[in-house]
Parts: sequence; structure tokens; C-alpha cells
Amino acid sequence: MAVKLNTGYECPLVGLGTYKIVGDEVLPVLDAALTAGYRLFDTAKVYNNEKEIGNAFEVLLSKHHLKREDIFITTKLHPNTEENVKKLVNESLESLKTNYIDMYLIHYPKSFDYSDGDPTNKILRIATWNALCESKDEGKIRSVGVSSYEIRHLEELRELGKNFPPCCNQVEYHPHFCRVELKNYCSTNNIFFQAFSSLARHNEGLLSSAIITELAEKYDVPKTTILLSWATSQCVGVIPKSTNPSRLSQNLRTVQLEETEVLKISELNLNQHYVRTTGWLVL
Repeated sequence: MAVKLNTGYECPLVGLGTYKIVGDEVLPVLDAALTAGYRLFDTAKVYNNEKEIGNAFEVLLSKHHLKREDIFITTKLHPNTEENVKKLVNESLESLKTNYIDMYLIHYPKSFDYSDGDPTNKILRIATWNALCESKDEGKIRSVGVSSYEIRHLEELRELGKNFPPCCNQVEYHPHFCRVELKNYCSTNNIFFQAFSSLARHNEGLLSSAIITELAEKYDVPKTTILLSWATSQCVGVIPKSTNPSRLSQNLRTVQLEETEVLKISELNLNQHYVRTTGWLVL
């Protein structure tokens, strides 16, 4: 399953998140993921694994009879100066051993160096966006997007007068945190809505809820599959992380839920986030 981004490129609906997959663990996990059928791989500067991923693909693509264009690589960086962003993009290309990045995201609406309310964040967001778009024009990036952006941050990009909309907004999204207004905004503006933490950190209250239990039994799949399927049934992307080969395969096998089932699961919404990414606090 794949979606067509507003840049014209196709992005797999289900991918592998690589947060905390580092060092010697990278190659065997990517090997198992490629074997299972994964073609989207999501990393970031702060994950500190771009180099290992690049080295792994250098070995694994030929092993799996694949070419670079057969896989989709996403990476991310936090807001920085235009000069530093261009350096970091080149660093990603070198580390990942590729001449283009499929999707490069602004990882968060603020820099590490400033508080949520500091106006410098806006300056750096805009500088980062412009630098990434210039890198796209140079052919180094195919699609430029954002992560953990609120509507006001997206409107900020619209006000720049060009390169709007971003290709993607990657946000925390699961049945306890439905982000209805933000999701509707992205849908209206043709921005791919991609979820991280789709399994809500395996929240026991969510996994043991009656509707999740009922649908897991109906479709004869694990409860985690129902959580992922709730997203993919709405054409929302997911990037679950696993290092276990059997769970890697399991996470790829989502099912198409009925619209009424999706709505029923959505009634579990608590407006509760489980990850320390609070973009709504960033001015």
C-alpha cells in the first residue's frame, strides 16, 4: 500500500521506524525488514544511526535484489540556520550513501537551543524550510515535510507564499490522541498525515478496550494490528518500530477496517499524548 504525495512521489503507507535501533543492531534489523517486505525506512539526525543505515543498505540492497529507487528513506533535522541545514543535508546524503533523500522533515517546530516561547524558533523554522526547499530544487531531496507541526506552524509556511503545502506532517496519532482538527486541516490541504507512536506506547487501557479486543477477535489478528489498521484504514501512514522479525512481519499485515469500526475506535479519544513531543506549546 502506498500514497501519492503532493510532490508526485509515492510513499509506502507502512514503514519501519528506526528510533533506538543503533550500532550493530541496524544491519540485521534492516535485513529482516527487507525480507518481510518493508520499503519505507524512517530515521532522523537525533537517532544517530544514519551512517549505520547507509552501510547496511550498501550491503543489503544487492542481497535482496533491490535498487536504491525501490526503497523510500525519510530523515529529519531540528530547526537550524540555513547554512547549517545545508551542511546537515549533505551529511545525510553522505552517511546514507545516496544521492537523494526521498523525504526530509523538519523534526520539530523548535530548536534544541531555545525555549518554547522564544521567537527565534520561528526564524529558524523558516530558515530551515527555505534551506530544505533549496536542497529539493538542487535534486538532493525529493519531498520536504514537517513533524509535530500545529496548524499555526503550517499556516506560517503558507504565508511564505511558495512551496506550500509541505508533503507530510508526521505527528503522534493513535486512538487516545486523535488530533481531529489537525488531521482535517492536513486532509484539506493535501498534506500526508503520517503517525508516530501508533501503538500509544502499548498503553494497556487502550489495548484492553472492548472495541479493540472485539475487532482483534473478528479479524483474527493481534490487538496491535488493529491499532495500526485504524490508521491505515484512513490512509494515515504508520512507522512502527520493532527489532523482532516476527513482529516486523506482523506489523506489515494491516487489515482494512469498516468505516463504522474506525469511528467506533475513534470514540476512545482522550486527547492524551504519550510522547514528549508537545509542538502545540511551541510559538
